[in-house]
Amino acid sequence: MKKPITSQFDLLIEQGIITLDHLIKRNSKGKVVEKGPLFKIKPKGIELLFPPSESYNLMT
Repeated sequence: MKKPITSQFDLLIEQGIITLDHLIKRNSKGKVVEKGPLFKIKPKGIELLFPPSESYNLMT
């Protein structure tokens, strides 16, 4: 996947197709460890954000 259609990004967030999880966990010693943000996209949103991929036949 390359060259995402950046103009779609805000719309996909508004529609709930792209979500943001901020990963934080507490280890066994009680210390909080921040892992940072993680964007997730529903499978139906992939083709809305990324243009179609090119296919190559390598068997010829």
